[in-house]
Amino acid sequence: MSNSSEIAMSGYLVKQGGKIKTWRKRWFVIRGNVLYYYKKKTSKFPLGMLPLSQSVVVDYAKKRRKKFVFSVDVPNARKYFINAASETEREDWMGAISKSIKTQKLDKVSFNDFEIITVLGRGTYGKVMLVKEKNSGKRYAMKTLHKSLVADNQQISQTMSERNVLMRVNHPFMIGLKYSFQTIEKLYMVLDYAPGGEVFQHLRKAGRFSQSRACLYIAEIILGLEHLHKMDIIYRDLKPENLLLDEEGHIRITDFGLVKTDLNKKFGGKTNTFCGTPEYVAPEILKEEEYNFTVDWWSFGILLYEFLVGVPPFFSQDRQELYKKILFAELKLPFFLREDAKDLITKLLNRDKENRFGANGAEEIKNHEFFEGVDWDKVYNKEYTPEFIPKIKEIDDITNFDDEFTNEEAVDSLPQESAVGKVTEKDFKGFTYLGTIEGISVMKNTLEKEKK
Repeated sequence: MSNSSEIAMSGYLVKQGGKIKTWRKRWFVIRGNVLYYYKKKTSKFPLGMLPLSQSVVVDYAKKRRKKFVFSVDVPNARKYFINAASETEREDWMGAISKSIKTQKLDKVSFNDFEIITVLGRGTYGKVMLVKEKNSGKRYAMKTLHKSLVADNQQISQTMSERNVLMRVNHPFMIGLKYSFQTIEKLYMVLDYAPGGEVFQHLRKAGRFSQSRACLYIAEIILGLEHLHKMDIIYRDLKPENLLLDEEGHIRITDFGLVKTDLNKKFGGKTNTFCGTPEYVAPEILKEEEYNFTVDWWSFGILLYEFLVGVPPFFSQDRQELYKKILFAELKLPFFLREDAKDLITKLLNRDKENRFGANGAEEIKNHEFFEGVDWDKVYNKEYTPEFIPKIKEIDDITNFDDEFTNEEAVDSLPQESAVGKVTEKDFKGFTYLGTIEGISVMKNTLEKEKK
């Protein structure tokens, strides 16, 4: 089996765009079971990706105006038309893609490929467990969701969006998806494991962070949000509980359950869904106005304040009182904050979304004096040593996680109510994903059943 980091084929091709049907030259790369495309060969981040494990490649040369065309049909997405420079090149690409599709379809991943170590956290629809992949010995965080609960709360579409975003993101400060699979009753997402635990726990222990410690965290978060925004994704749930630390003390953004991806470009790429964690919700969401990615920069401002002060700037046990403070209360900045921090927080917590810092993109935030002397390439490459490095004594050390969860019985619990009759086969069609085929066991009896 091939390693997921190996490039099977790469080169320039011309891809047809979405609704406007334009053709653009892009740099394509086949890596594992994914076909990535970039603006150019030197681009750091892909513009998009096509999962090949369940796709179909079709010869369209005789049916399209372009001479050397083929298509890649992606389930639950669309048909991608691609044109090569010659007949030979077209055949080479179709062959390489078909080979990847064929190889991936032989591989299966299931819960039996993993050993549960402990519970790491719990959410509305399931829990997150630390698991060991039996073949490779690698540790992952396995997120499990009960289909019946997802269906009851009308979260099927949002859950599929979360999985699709996890599949697309490829960034040093974000948790990535390794595999996803399902049973009749449950959904499973196998994610990168960050042994440093939640930033929330570390903030609670420290009281508040020094400006130097907060600066690196915030810089890494900026690059993560910038990456999402460039892909037309609004995160919508930035808070300390959704930030993890890796073994070296760097940030990893997790939990993409509230992401918004299908922005209506006709209306300026905006949406109006009411969602988020109360203390971090932007004023325009509370006012039920249309909003865009600037809501993330409001939450980012709240987070910066909390890192430096120890508590959010607007707080109340009463939900309605909290919302009133977010909408109308004066922003009070403690005397011990440096002037550059005060200025940045004030500009981020501007209730006028059009003039909020970040409305013109992440660059204006990155250029603020708060980050004077910061080399953003060094941030991206993790060349700055974090002020705080989590203590990790052994590979399965879970002391950086809340013992409220780690003391739970480590089992893959059954749902209290069956999903049968609540969801159909189509509801989660295409959920399965093999981000890498390294370490996956291929069961002979499964292959024999497929042959029959």
